[in-house]
Amino acid sequence: MAAEVPAVRVALHRSATVSASADELWDLITDWAGMSRWRLTADDGGVRGPTLASCELVGAPHELPRTRRMLFDNGGVVEERLFHQDDGVRRIYYTKSDSSGSTGYLATTYVDAIDVNTCAVHIASWFDVRAGADPLTAAVWYEGVYDAMFRGFQRYFAEHGTARGRPR
Repeated sequence: MAAEVPAVRVALHRSATVSASADELWDLITDWAGMSRWRLTADDGGVRGPTLASCELVGAPHELPRTRRMLFDNGGVVEERLFHQDDGVRRIYYTKSDSSGSTGYLATTYVDAIDVNTCAVHIASWFDVRAGADPLTAAVWYEGVYDAMFRGFQRYFAEHGTARGRPR
């Protein structure tokens, strides 16, 4: 009998600069089911694949834990459960339901001020890739998701401006 190949552990970190105050970006990120405000479609530079049909909040908007349930046009469902939010240091921790060969997904997103109108957003994640799935393919896919999120945040503030009155 052949030995089972263990899962491969993957750790990622991506970051980007956003032209908004750290607090404004933080408010956008922690609106846990409000991702339709900033999420890009595939045609606009978002992730290729099933289209997000809706995003529902399970739980109260500012309470923990709370879950965003993303429903896709192909019938797929992905849930991300936010279980830690520290507004003082602008950091969240959340898990994601198992999918696409990955399991045990845990991530943190945090926002650092650069100056009053600019901030850096970071996503660090850890997950396991099941035996038979390619860890490099999984890593590249998640990095693409993070980069699309960053572009969505950047576009949101470019189109909507900020509370400091910068032009749209």
